[in-house]
Amino acid sequence: MNKLPLLALTTALLTLDTMGTAQSTPSWAATQKAAQNQTVNFYMWGGSNDINAYVDTVVAPAAKKLGVTLRRVPVSDTVQAVNKVLGEKQAGKNAGGSVDLIWINGENFKTAQQAKLLRTGWAEALPNAKYVNWQSPAIRTDFGFPVDGAESPWGSSQWQYVYDSTRVKEADLPHSFRALATWIHAHPGRFTFPAPPNFSGNRFLRQAMFELAGGQAQFTGAFKPDVWAKTSPLLWSYVNAIRPDLWRNGQTFPADVPNLYSLFSNGEIDFAFVQNIAGIAAEVNSGVLPNTARVFIFDAGTVTDTHYVAIPYNAAHPDAAKVVANLLLTPELQLAKLSGKVWGDGLGIDPQRVSPAFQAQVKAALKVGPYTLDPALLAKKSFGDVAAEYDRNVQDGFKANVLK
Repeated sequence: MNKLPLLALTTALLTLDTMGTAQSTPSWAATQKAAQNQTVNFYMWGGSNDINAYVDTVVAPAAKKLGVTLRRVPVSDTVQAVNKVLGEKQAGKNAGGSVDLIWINGENFKTAQQAKLLRTGWAEALPNAKYVNWQSPAIRTDFGFPVDGAESPWGSSQWQYVYDSTRVKEADLPHSFRALATWIHAHPGRFTFPAPPNFSGNRFLRQAMFELAGGQAQFTGAFKPDVWAKTSPLLWSYVNAIRPDLWRNGQTFPADVPNLYSLFSNGEIDFAFVQNIAGIAAEVNSGVLPNTARVFIFDAGTVTDTHYVAIPYNAAHPDAAKVVANLLLTPELQLAKLSGKVWGDGLGIDPQRVSPAFQAQVKAALKVGPYTLDPALLAKKSFGDVAAEYDRNVQDGFKANVLK
């Protein structure tokens, strides 16, 4: 498991020691007092050793300094955490719940909100919320659904493609889904993707649908059944056309990105995906991917989004959960996870709202090279994801039209 350099961790913790009092207000002081000696059960996807290490070796010790014990509860899919809260609500357990904090976004957030499973109106009141650009649509809406103060941003991501430079020449890289199909047919068995309902598999297919239908713009805003009815057949025709030439003839699919990385590292396939802003620097650093791996993006751009943390309505320790959510927004911890030596995750805060020195640190942390694309290129080649209903329809449509 990858560890954060001791100096960076020590600096973050020392800074946090002084920030607690500097930002204190009467209401926040009461929250901090109520949080003392409490344990936060943080339910989060546990499929990445780099992310787990960041939480265990950076966030948890920092929380301990603030009097809170952070217990990471790994799940294979965020829907498991949502369903746990839903089950408690249906059983009438409206207080003392098992889940204090959830790493969440997209369809899972919308489902939880519509079922009234989350606390609202707290996120913008956090002291460190001052660093967040709440006016940005990328923050205020989650897959087109209003955040309504029920989520606090933790970070951001952008989809990128991974290839092995010893097996695929840069000149031969496909830069569109149509070009990818041509490559797949010419190299049978060398490409695959995680099957829905996996989050990354869903996102891969949605982006294919955007391109095949003529662009993402027509999908923005509320879900449009007529747009789905018109464009989804293009997606299923595309997938069924490439399926026979996928890994194992498309008869089976990897369960998730860690499984995809294993196939890639073992030489069974030639492409994979990553969503870290710092690309694959962390994965190469920790040995998950070989040092011959490289990143690139398609010409039409790729999806970028924000991921958040949310507090269930029946959380046993809501004050301690707020302390952790506030901690995740501290510039020091945001900078630590941006590093390609740690996680490579994008910021959840706006550097311009922190300081010029912090802006310089952010720029220095993103070391452009074979594992990390230029942030300016990513920004130029980015677009937001769309309403969560498309995500659900892709999942259901994949079963009905591909796995039939």
